[in-house]
Amino acid sequence: GQDFQRRLDFCEWLLNQNQNFHHKILWTDEATFKSSGDVNIHNAHYWSRENPHWLREVDNQNVWSLNTWCGILGGRIIGPHFFDGHLNGAVYNDFLENILYDLLDNVPIAIRAEMWLQQDGCPAHFSRVSRQTANRLFPNRWMGRGGPFPWPARSPDLTPLDFFLWGRVKDIVYQQRPTTRENMKERIRNACRLLNENEVLRAVDNVRLRLQNCINQNGRHFEHIN
Repeated sequence: GQDFQRRLDFCEWLLNQNQNFHHKILWTDEATFKSSGDVNIHNAHYWSRENPHWLREVDNQNVWSLNTWCGILGGRIIGPHFFDGHLNGAVYNDFLENILYDLLDNVPIAIRAEMWLQQDGCPAHFSRVSRQTANRLFPNRWMGRGGPFPWPARSPDLTPLDFFLWGRVKDIVYQQRPTTRENMKERIRNACRLLNENEVLRAVDNVRLRLQNCINQNGRHFEHIN
């Protein structure tokens, strides 16, 4: 279908860029970490591979959650940042305008000047105000729905946050049961600090292999062949 063709076109375009181009991309994503031990990403649930013992005792009536943004740039993890409440266009636009560059404080200016933004097509990212801000901050240097370089729908297999970061963070965060939101925030921050630069960079370099796999499959999803 059209989705496959868009994925194919996008993968071919990205692979044709400079060999280290993927190191210049600020890969971004949001995930909802729940006190029940699962993580909600793109409206899909990711359960821990090894369920800790405490998961069996969860009281599902009192589940609370934490909406978390993270980015990856080269070997660096950017963030995390936590959104209070529902993520909508206004909240995300405020993040782009006022918070993102503080999170990039430790990134050299020369790298920031050449940086591209990648974001998926969720409604908050697609809102007109968010796209206008992305166009201003990243003129012709961002990938996303409705942007100069459209990010293909249903492509979590192409971003290192989805195929690498969230799973690693989740496994660290849920070794014990989170007690409060603040406790969960601290665990997520700590999990991000624990991942070393080489491990993160390996995941980013894996993007090129995944782009090639996607092309080999004519844009179809390829996770099952890895």
